[in-house]
Amino acid sequence: MSTQFGAYMNPLVRIITACALLGLAAGPLTAQATTLAALTPDQMVDAADDVVEGTVLSVAPWQDESGRVWTRAQVRVDRSLKGAVARTQVITVEAPGGVTDDGVVTQVPLAPRYSVDERVFLYLSAKRHGTMFGTIGMVMGKFTIRQNPADGSDMIVRFTLPAAATYDARFIPHPAVADRVSLAATEAAVAARIDLGWDGQPIPGISADRLREINKLQAGVK
Repeated sequence: MSTQFGAYMNPLVRIITACALLGLAAGPLTAQATTLAALTPDQMVDAADDVVEGTVLSVAPWQDESGRVWTRAQVRVDRSLKGAVARTQVITVEAPGGVTDDGVVTQVPLAPRYSVDERVFLYLSAKRHGTMFGTIGMVMGKFTIRQNPADGSDMIVRFTLPAAATYDARFIPHPAVADRVSLAATEAAVAARIDLGWDGQPIPGISADRLREINKLQAGVK
């Protein structure tokens, strides 16, 4: 893995640290979230049903029967790099945690956040019916596409905030220069990995049978 794509992992460490500093590093949800296994870029591609670029059209909370709050983002797909989701299709991407209009809050550290008009690069796990998705590894599978201030090119940025904090993708911080990952290089790396195919190695939290299904491996690959 190149130094540039290794930079995927560094922002995740900073996000975990930020959650701890904000007083979120306590309780079962945080304990679960902060033990997420960091996946390599190749593993992210292998684990994803779909890899897409899109634009967030709307963001809204909803409560399940247990009273827990979730957030659903409607995303228009602008480019599909892997999977069956079509360009211009609108999909729903669901994340745990959020705030209802009447102030009910569910905090889930390391859950991705979304804002309207945000350009996103997503590694998706299909939930049902081909239109409802989650992201691989929660915040690990969601990036914001932003303009690199150094040269004006597109780059991908991973950043999140607690559910009760206002999130606006226009104001998220730029990564350090050494940690910036270009969108074009990411697209090329995803395409190369899809061409190469899953290498048969295990990925935490996903069965080998599921990986074969996702990647449509030929018979004989174990």
